[in-house]
Amino acid sequence: MKNIKILFILAITVLFSCDDKEFLEEVPLSIYTPENSFITPSDFEAGINNLYHSFRLGLYTTDNDFATPPRSKVEGTDLTGWSQNAGNYPDQLTPTSGFVYSSYWQPAYKIIYQANVIVGYSDSEEAELTEQEKLEIQAEARFFRGYMFKLLANFYGGVPIVLEETKEPKRDYVRASRAEVYEQSVADLKFAAENLPGISEVASYRISNLVAYHALAEAYICLKQWDNAIQAASVVIDDPNTSLMTERFGARMDDEFIPEIPWANGGDVYWDLFRDGNFNRSAGNTEALWVVQFDYYAQGGSNGGTRWETWANPQLYNLQVLNNNGKAIKLIPSVNTYYGGRGNGHINCSEYFLTQIWNDSGFDQDIRNSDHNIIRDFKVNNPASDHHGKWIYADNLNLKINNQNRVVFPLIAKVSSMGDHPKDLWLEDQTVVGSMISQGPLANTTYHDEYQIRLAETYLVRAEAYLGKNDLVKAAADINVIRSRAQAPAIEASDVDLDYILDERARELYGEENRMETLLRLGLLVERNNKYNPQFDFYDHQNLWPIPFGEIEKNTEAVLEQNPGY
Repeated sequence: MKNIKILFILAITVLFSCDDKEFLEEVPLSIYTPENSFITPSDFEAGINNLYHSFRLGLYTTDNDFATPPRSKVEGTDLTGWSQNAGNYPDQLTPTSGFVYSSYWQPAYKIIYQANVIVGYSDSEEAELTEQEKLEIQAEARFFRGYMFKLLANFYGGVPIVLEETKEPKRDYVRASRAEVYEQSVADLKFAAENLPGISEVASYRISNLVAYHALAEAYICLKQWDNAIQAASVVIDDPNTSLMTERFGARMDDEFIPEIPWANGGDVYWDLFRDGNFNRSAGNTEALWVVQFDYYAQGGSNGGTRWETWANPQLYNLQVLNNNGKAIKLIPSVNTYYGGRGNGHINCSEYFLTQIWNDSGFDQDIRNSDHNIIRDFKVNNPASDHHGKWIYADNLNLKINNQNRVVFPLIAKVSSMGDHPKDLWLEDQTVVGSMISQGPLANTTYHDEYQIRLAETYLVRAEAYLGKNDLVKAAADINVIRSRAQAPAIEASDVDLDYILDERARELYGEENRMETLLRLGLLVERNNKYNPQFDFYDHQNLWPIPFGEIEKNTEAVLEQNPGY
């Protein structure tokens, strides 16, 4: 009993003599927090890698229908004709629509937050970084921050500028002006351009100084600083490590010709640019500036790629051709890698893209419009058909089509995995070459990397800056560099205006540029749709996207203003 009393007294003494705050302070031994996660160079490298992951995940591979690249990049623009949401798109572009938040606002601010964390902790006393390491880490993080601010300003106008890690709930955000957001983008991108390594010193997926200079040129154009834009773009164009690809190259240039599928092996350098294995500088591609990586066979490479192929390709595997006795037989017996894979036909191209821009460009000369880059007619490739080996249009075959808008329309080779689907998706029976499985998520993917920035676009960015400066001769010269590679007729200085540059961007960059962003940046979304795509009946105020209503509702301590008209 005496021992029990002594133990009780000791316990009371310990309890009342301890420091309450010290006793209650949690010391995480195995929990990662920003404070203990950013110490060594490898810690910061992991943070930078996460920026690339967030960029790819948020802007390329989300499962949100509208946020997938075919939708967010081209649907609702002058490049799309029919789409699954054609009649509803303008009415869905409202503050309460989920895609208004999830397509760009949410992923952009997530990346900005991550960049702010990296920049902030790289300046801390605990960071074990040399001055050079710190500069390069901050440059890469600030590139992403500046790139996202530019994107946000293009879509939404003025937005809140957040430059530090958000450590606790904040409900008093206010919008900066659009110009102020562009100026912040310039500051970040200029710092990145001046401190990032050269393109020959980085992996294909990493940001180099040239990528930053390209983005900086775009930001200067947003501010109408034409000379600065020209200077920044010229750094990229004049770099000895970059040049347009003008000769056939890479993994598929020696493919054997397949008579029953004559478009299967391409035939020019433009086709080669978009084949799996050809996107990166390691393949000799000196035109690639920034390539978003997708590698089905590599750990962490993502399951294939984007869903371009699913959304933008027709359901040719459902197209039927009438036999001589009137019986309907499929064009192809199964999904086929050379017929657009397992396309669902949710989006098809406008007549503006399929016809008008090529009529104005040398329809039969421009290789970007060749029969293997835009496939407008298809061969029957089914031994069960009386018309096996014939063309459906050239031979005037009788077709049975359940849904014209989704089953048959031109196939754009650059957004298709044509011949590049993994072999484990191919059927064992290759009586019809290219036959594939038709079910499962792996059949819904585009199996190649994606260009985020390509040198051809830099020429068009500089041409736009020259146009802004009213130097039409130099603007035409830059456009003609692109057209010369495409074997298209040269243009004159008098041909150059903003509409022509937009036409050339469509010809060269379909499926690469974010067309929605381009038109919003220029304030031309409504005008161009009314002119070329009347299926999308936009309202006058929709040259900017609305601020997501949820962000306004949560911001209880200040007014986060909505864009006019919403």
